[in-house]
Amino acid sequence: MATSANSALSFQGLSTGIQTDALVSAILAQEGQGLAALQARQTRNNNKTTALTAMQTSMTSLFVSLAALQDKFNARTVTSTDTNNSYVTATASGAGAGTYDVKVSTLATKGRISPTLDASGNPTNLAVANPANAIFTAGQTTGTFAVQGTDGVIKTFQVTNNSLNGLRDAINASGAGVTASIVNTGTGTTPYQLVITANATGTGQTGGNITLADITNGTSSSAGASVNTLGITAGFVDSTTAPTTITGLSSATSGATAQNAVFTLNGIQLTRQSNVVSDAADGITFTLKQGGQTGSTTLTVSQDISTATAGIQDVITKFNALVSGYKSASATTKNSDGSLNQGPLAGDSTSRSIMAQIRTALTGASAGLPSTAPFTVPASLGVRTNSDGTLSLDTTTFKAAMEKDPSAALRLFTFSGDTTNGVVSFKSGGAKTATGPVTFNIDQFTTGGTVSGTFSGTYNGTAFSNVRLTGSNGTLVGAAGTPLEGLTLSVTATGTGTLTLARGAGQAVSDLITSFSASGTGFLSSALNNIRTQNQTLATQISAAQSALNRRKQVLQLQFSTMESTVAQMRASASSLTGA
Repeated sequence: MATSANSALSFQGLSTGIQTDALVSAILAQEGQGLAALQARQTRNNNKTTALTAMQTSMTSLFVSLAALQDKFNARTVTSTDTNNSYVTATASGAGAGTYDVKVSTLATKGRISPTLDASGNPTNLAVANPANAIFTAGQTTGTFAVQGTDGVIKTFQVTNNSLNGLRDAINASGAGVTASIVNTGTGTTPYQLVITANATGTGQTGGNITLADITNGTSSSAGASVNTLGITAGFVDSTTAPTTITGLSSATSGATAQNAVFTLNGIQLTRQSNVVSDAADGITFTLKQGGQTGSTTLTVSQDISTATAGIQDVITKFNALVSGYKSASATTKNSDGSLNQGPLAGDSTSRSIMAQIRTALTGASAGLPSTAPFTVPASLGVRTNSDGTLSLDTTTFKAAMEKDPSAALRLFTFSGDTTNGVVSFKSGGAKTATGPVTFNIDQFTTGGTVSGTFSGTYNGTAFSNVRLTGSNGTLVGAAGTPLEGLTLSVTATGTGTLTLARGAGQAVSDLITSFSASGTGFLSSALNNIRTQNQTLATQISAAQSALNRRKQVLQLQFSTMESTVAQMRASASSLTGA
C-alpha cells in the first residue's frame, strides 16, 4: 500500500518498524503539559465553586432558622376550660403567662338588606322570577343607584344591564363596603332574591345599617319616582360625586341591623365590632364563636417550651450541617499510593475566616448586654460545643432557662433594646447599629408631626455624643453613616433616659451571613466572582492551547507519514537493484 507524501495517515511502522501513533501521542503528552495544568486548575476552580456554593446554601439555611427563632420563642400554648370550644378560642404569641376569664354575651353581626316577607312568607320586594328579567319600569333601560355600607362610605353607580344580575354586578363593582348576591329559595313564583350584606361585622359608622337608594330621578335635596320594579325606594344623596348622606331602603326596615360583640374579660365588659379581638390583651387574639354564655371560659396562657426547644435545636442542626460540609470540603486525605488528596477548600483563607467568625459570634457573648443580664452567652441556655466543633443542646438546662426568663433567653438571639423612659420604645436595630447604653434626649415631639432628639454612647470603642435623629409620626430612624444607622424607635413624647441596645449572638450571625453574601462586596460573592473571572480566562487559554496541540498533531502525523512513505520507496528501489 502506498500513500501520498501529503497524506496525514500513518502506516504504524510498516516501513520503519516505529509505532508512529504512539510516538505522536508521547510528543503531544509532553508538549501538552501546559494545557493539562490549565485544565487541572479549571477543575479545581469548579470544585471550589461547588464547595463555596454549598457553603453559601448552608449559611442561608442557618439564616432562615435564626430568623424563625423569635416566633418560636414567642410561641404560647392556650388551654381552655371549654373543651368543645363552643364560645371562645384564643391564640397567643409573646404574651405573658396568665389566665383570662371570658364570657360572651353577643357576637358581632353584619348589616344586611334582604327581601321583606308578607304574612304568607312571600317576598314583597327584591325578588324576581328570573334574574335575567328586566327590573326597570316600562320605557326605562338604565338607572342610577347609591349604596352605603356600615363603613359609612357612599358609592353611586350606573346600572346599564337591565336585570337583577346587572344590579348585583354593579353593586359589587361600585367599591362600596358591601357584597350583593342572588339567592334561589327554590319556592314561590319569585324565588330569586337579592341580598346585600356588609363586608365587615359591627355597627361601624352607620349604627349597623346598610342603605340602598334608587337616585335615578333624585336630586341633592329630594327624590323623584323610582324606576325599578324591585321595591328599592327612590332616594337621594347630597352629592353625586362626593356624597356624605343618603336616604333610601335601609336594613333597619328591610333585613337586619348589625350589632357589635359584647363580652367580659376578667370581669370587665368590652365591646368590639369584630368577633376576632386582638387588642383586648397584649399578645392574645380571642375568637368569639357564640353568644348567650351563662358562665365563663377560663383560658390559660403558658410558654410553649417544646416549640422553642425545636427552634433552637433547628439552629444547631443547621450550624452543624455547615460545619460538616466545610470540614469535608477542606480535608486533606492520603491516597493508597501515599499521595495527598486535598479538598477544594483546603488552605482556603476566605472560607476558614468565615467559619471562624460565625462560630465565634454564635457561641460568644452578645454585644451590649450588661453583665447583670440573666443570660449573656448561649452556653447559659444549654448550647454546648463538642470536641469535633459541632454544637449540641442540653435540653434540661434550656427548659430551666426558658421557665426562668424567656424574654432574657430571646435577647441572646435578637437585637433588643431596653429603655428607662417609656416615652421611647425600641422597634428594631441593624447590622451597623451601636450597642450598649445610649443616653437620649427627645427635645421635639408633635403628635402626627416632627420628632427629634440627640443620642450619645459608644460605637466600636469610640464615644459619640449628640448624634441627632429626626423623624415624623412618632418614629425615629438612625441615619446612614451614623453610629445609630438602622435603629428604629417609637416616640410618644419628649423626655430623657437611657437605651440599652444589645445584639444577640443569633443576630450577630445573621448580620455576618448577610455581609458575607452581599452581592459584589461580600467575602463569598467576591470569591465566587473571582473564580468565575479566572475560569473565563482559563477557558480562553485552554481553547488556544488545544487548538495549537491539534495543529501540532496534524504536523507530526504528516511528518511521520512522509517518513514512512520515503522509507518504503527507498526499500522498493533497493529491492529492485538487488533483483537486477
